[in-house]
Amino acid sequence: MRWGLKARANNMYCKVVFDVPIDRDFDYVIPEELAEKIVPGKRVTAPFGPKLTCGLVTNVSEVCTAPAQVKLKEIVSVVDEKPLFGSDLFPLAQFMKNHWGGPIGQILFSLVPPQPYYKLSSVISPFSVSSFCPSFTWTPSQQQALAQLHASKEYTFESFLFNGPSFTGKTETILHLAGECLAGYGQVLITVPDIAASKQLILEAQQRFREENVFCWHSRMLLSKKKKYFSDISNGRPCVVIATRSGALLPFKNLRLVGMLDEGDDNYKQEENKPYYHARELLYFRAKMHGAKIIYVSATPSVELLQQAKGGTLREICFTHSVPQHCFQPQLKLLPKKGEKSRIFSDFLLAQLAENLARHETSLLILNRRGYANAYYCLNCGTYAACKKCGAILTREKEETKGDYLHCKKCGAVETLTQVCPKCKNEIFKSRGGGTQKIVTEIAKLFPQAKLLRLDSDTLKKKEDQGFKALQALQKRSADIIVGTRLASGALRGAKVTLAAVLDAELELDGPDFRSNEKYTQLLFELRGHLSGLKNGRLLIQTSTPEKYDYEPLFSGSYAQAALQELALRESFNYPPFVRLIRVTIKCKEKALLQAETERIQHVAAMQVIEVLGPVWCAKKTDTLLKQYLLLKVDSDNYLNVMAQLDSFVPAKKVTVQIIADPYNFY
Repeated sequence: MRWGLKARANNMYCKVVFDVPIDRDFDYVIPEELAEKIVPGKRVTAPFGPKLTCGLVTNVSEVCTAPAQVKLKEIVSVVDEKPLFGSDLFPLAQFMKNHWGGPIGQILFSLVPPQPYYKLSSVISPFSVSSFCPSFTWTPSQQQALAQLHASKEYTFESFLFNGPSFTGKTETILHLAGECLAGYGQVLITVPDIAASKQLILEAQQRFREENVFCWHSRMLLSKKKKYFSDISNGRPCVVIATRSGALLPFKNLRLVGMLDEGDDNYKQEENKPYYHARELLYFRAKMHGAKIIYVSATPSVELLQQAKGGTLREICFTHSVPQHCFQPQLKLLPKKGEKSRIFSDFLLAQLAENLARHETSLLILNRRGYANAYYCLNCGTYAACKKCGAILTREKEETKGDYLHCKKCGAVETLTQVCPKCKNEIFKSRGGGTQKIVTEIAKLFPQAKLLRLDSDTLKKKEDQGFKALQALQKRSADIIVGTRLASGALRGAKVTLAAVLDAELELDGPDFRSNEKYTQLLFELRGHLSGLKNGRLLIQTSTPEKYDYEPLFSGSYAQAALQELALRESFNYPPFVRLIRVTIKCKEKALLQAETERIQHVAAMQVIEVLGPVWCAKKTDTLLKQYLLLKVDSDNYLNVMAQLDSFVPAKKVTVQIIADPYNFY
């Protein structure tokens, strides 16, 4: 089908962007009958290539900026009666582009749904803003925080950090402030790193603010709920939104309060899919645009945020007083990684697990690796078993119904344990390493009477998976031993776990990520904080090299001391928060072309960066493309200029370039 081309006349024109990886807008003629309906921020259908496509209007003008020889196509229809997003749509999209890069069309369509059937409802669902506030005695720390928030001017942007250990009332203070905003017919956003691990918080919010006033926003929600919540939020309905990082992209009209819980969690950074962003900076910008208060809440704040507090960018409020009946001193102990009875567990840990079983108390074992074994390799030459579809290294898994099998974490393919080595044709393979599945198998042999559950991302894919049973068991004490990754440590709100053990300290500390030391510190302090709220709390750490990490701040309970040590280390090696990092990954089939493009990028960035690290080879032997990355250290003053240069960089044909600002993934 062909759409008519219009010659230049006394027409109205508009610029339209599409959800495609092309960083530009396109000119169209506005038909006379649609002239009054088309405004910036509305979606339209327009011919784009051989078909009609949904686009977003960014500008309307009587002047056409397209070249004179170009015959423009007409807009076919208008999708929306009014813009879906508020007046901050284009400033927000530009902020995201400046700081993290990407095509402007894809960024805008991450804020506005690209599907034409996704429309605003003109009717706001009925609501009542009444809320229930439980009666209890405020601690001095909570009273101080509330006094400072109440003293600040309404509809004026301010940023705060609620910093303090667990059981000091930080989250309760946020919920109280959320209730005040809801009573004033305002909108509240509370972000959490993982929605599945926040069930207890959601339940408390629903009991307090009524279930219909609490919107849970995450990637797995039903489309019908997503449409309803998006429409209600866009229409300005008073509500409390509890969301993952994607909640930062919602179309708030009357945002009064933003609370970012567990701010130091790296789940707040999106770099797997476009658009790239970090919720910490994005929420700060959105609160500033709305004149709202933003409160970062954490027992283990990131060193980036602590540095901002030190520089006066935000106001730090320290929570030092524990809530009543939750002030205990947990026992902490360093242990070897194996004992006489097991090659995985120390004898002392096994004795403590047996003691907890006798008391009918729940134990939590943390190992930050999934699967039964992390690799399956040829005994003759050491070659790893690789996926026949995509070439990624296979992981050994074990299930009651399927038995042992090999699973590709990259493409999802499943293979049997019977493998033939592609290099030496040997058929004898062996497992190497181990993950949460292997721990469950070993524990079942040692404690056959114990009820075991596993909690990691593999067991949270479906509602009937055991990960959701494990989350319930943490609250109800209906499981004896729960084995999980670091995700489990974020699900301890209201849990009755009295024994926690980190099974492999070296696994946490060894890796290419310069943040590994900080992440390990946050994990230990999160576990310590939870155990400090219960009698007989014990934290056990298995390590073969205790001298590799300074455990003194952990034993003394001073996260501030650990953070200061980390800041000093970062400053000496010139890493964030003292510089900004940009990771540029270059992919290509031809080695010569790969090197040539890498040198071009180095030349583009060389004048404005502090240091260029790399190139670092990051492709697997089985990858079809050659791949390497550069790590650029940039001064904060030059950061936006460097990002603009890299974002506008046009690679050669057959070369793909990925730009990740403030990277969290170095694998």
